[in-house]
Amino acid sequence: MNPNQINALSPTAPHRPVDLEVVNAGKEGYVKTYIVIPPTIYGLAKTRFVEAGIQNAHSVQIPSLIEAALLRGEAGMVGAGKNVWSNVEVHDREY
Repeated sequence: MNPNQINALSPTAPHRPVDLEVVNAGKEGYVKTYIVIPPTIYGLAKTRFVEAGIQNAHSVQIPSLIEAALLRGEAGMVGAGKNVWSNVEVHDREY
């Protein structure tokens, strides 16, 4: 996503109200700000953080999408289906 796409997001979009507060704090000179658009993360994590009980081992997004599709009897699609949603498997980067 480029800055113009981020700036065009509706104020009612999920997480957007927080983004706008962060951006405003940057414009007012309180902090240097960057907006990071998170990907969909899938897979079963097996890290030391999971073992310590401070990281969720399970994806939140993918099970929610599957549950919604099962309840509706079909998968969802936004608009013409040309949207982009980045994703990463939890083992793509191990810490």
